[in-house]
Amino acid sequence: MRAIFKREANHHLARRHQTPPATSEEARRSWKNFRGQRKKATQNRCLHDEQYSLCAYSEIPLVDGTGRNQGLGAHLDHIEPRSTNPNRTFDHTNLIVSAIDDEALGQLARHDVFGGHARLEWWNPDAFIHPLRPNCARYFHYEASSGRVVPNTNMPRRDRAKARLTIYKLNLNAAILVNWRRTWLAQKAELIETFLDQPEILKQLARQELLPHEGILKPFHSAVSQLFGSIAEEILVEMG
Repeated sequence: MRAIFKREANHHLARRHQTPPATSEEARRSWKNFRGQRKKATQNRCLHDEQYSLCAYSEIPLVDGTGRNQGLGAHLDHIEPRSTNPNRTFDHTNLIVSAIDDEALGQLARHDVFGGHARLEWWNPDAFIHPLRPNCARYFHYEASSGRVVPNTNMPRRDRAKARLTIYKLNLNAAILVNWRRTWLAQKAELIETFLDQPEILKQLARQELLPHEGILKPFHSAVSQLFGSIAEEILVEMG
């Protein structure tokens, strides 16, 4: 999970946020009516301008033509649910894009659902490690051999518990994700192994794998960053 830094809302969302709903029922109704080009523009602003076209939770690509999202689509997810805080229904700083649209959701078995649709209305401001927390990445570790994401063992026990709960609630070890992640990381690990004794080539490889190209990041960015270790820390400074 990589941190997402929010920019300005598009004018459709900003105008609607001027008179936010006051109750959970109003929030449900008004969000349902916020559709068409207005919702599409909001989703594009989050996905392309802030998330580099990756799912905020799983980091699978959500752009057409990559072949990696398997047609799962995407949806706008409220970090703090509308039912919990209706006033933030149209708050741009409360919105991210998560994998799986309504059509795909109806075709997936429950155990295959991950991201925003997996956690439903669960919300815990202290325990939920989400991508709008600047330090979210440090809570997680990606196992290249298994493809699983686990709590970072270097974190205090309380923080490991938060990471474990977040992984469970978002179902970040859904079989479909684990398989994609394991295959992708195996390919990258083999590349890195090939150039271990050639640091300049390794740095160039890290740039190709970790920096955006035409505004798009490659899949599983956080996991691949961990494979590159200290080189990734050096290269990612270039992203600003």
